Amino acid sequence: MENKDSNQQQTQIAFVAGATGFIGRFLIAELLQQGHQVFALLRQKAKQQPELETWLIQRKVALEKLTCIQGDITQPDLAISTSDWLKLSTVNTLYNGSALFAWNLSMQQARAVNVEGAVNLLRCMQKHCQLRRVVHVSGFMLTLEQHLQQIGIDSASPEQSNWQQIYARQGAYEASKIEAHYAWISQAKQLNLDWTIIHPATVVGDASTGEIPANQPMAHMVDLLKRKKMSAIPATPQHYLPLVTVDYLVRVISYAATEPSLIQRELLVAHQQRFVLAEMLNIIAAQVKQKAPTQYVPLSVLRMILRWKWLAQKLEMSAEMLDFIRTEPLNTSQLMQLIQKWDIQETDLRKALEKTSLWVYQQP
Repeated sequence: MENKDSNQQQTQIAFVAGATGFIGRFLIAELLQQGHQVFALLRQKAKQQPELETWLIQRKVALEKLTCIQGDITQPDLAISTSDWLKLSTVNTLYNGSALFAWNLSMQQARAVNVEGAVNLLRCMQKHCQLRRVVHVSGFMLTLEQHLQQIGIDSASPEQSNWQQIYARQGAYEASKIEAHYAWISQAKQLNLDWTIIHPATVVGDASTGEIPANQPMAHMVDLLKRKKMSAIPATPQHYLPLVTVDYLVRVISYAATEPSLIQRELLVAHQQRFVLAEMLNIIAAQVKQKAPTQYVPLSVLRMILRWKWLAQKLEMSAEMLDFIRTEPLNTSQLMQLIQKWDIQETDLRKALEKTSLWVYQQP
């Protein structure tokens, strides 16, 4: 079985949707470094291909096995040309890292990409390719059964959920990611495809360099501290933000795609190590040469404050981000067993936080 797994790991012909996103580009780098053939889906190929290739070259990643494809997951047949579909006919592994990420989206905006686009991607790829595994990147909140029940989702029959109500309560981004999770599983079952879903914690920058895009929640938090815009800790002394470094995450994703025990299964990817918010903010503050806040503001109070749009804009915060701050521990036992099997080492979270903070601090 180990030899079979090893052979499979060497023969991925991968298609990555969301190729220029934070997780997507790091995943492409990981897959290429492992020797896999990779097709990257780009909405604006003329502009995005040079940027992606330059970024990979800077990381000393060879480009020989990379092919960029023009397309869009929201369009019929993904807006991929007939000649490009012929190139894609041998693809056996689909990675969906595409997502429209922003706070305060409308339900229609979020659903068009995160739900309908994801399902469209699955259908089109199944029609044209020889898929062996389809991997969807979701989020750690979907592993919190009590939370799902509280917001009105019965995991056994999610189709009965009042999605309008859930979108209104959770915000469009998070609600669309939740809906997409169930839609992906349902569509994969209908198409008789082997699926795996990855649930990452909030993503931290690369453990070696700290690199992180400015639009990521963790980068935004660092930037707020850098600019002295965070005057209080948004929680209690028990709250923490589950985290995972991007390089560790994509390595796990690449191995999960050929892991037999993860067929028709979900995998939470988060660091065992965790810091309560006060400690995390102290680590960040030291790198951005600021003082960390010491006073706490209850989440219930903050939610009320953030209902005022002008005040939310002034504070540069959204109520949508507050649910990701948790007190309950995450169950990473399955992940720990698998990384031992795959001989993957968990990155050092404290060092990664320091480097991520320094990366953001050094940006103009």
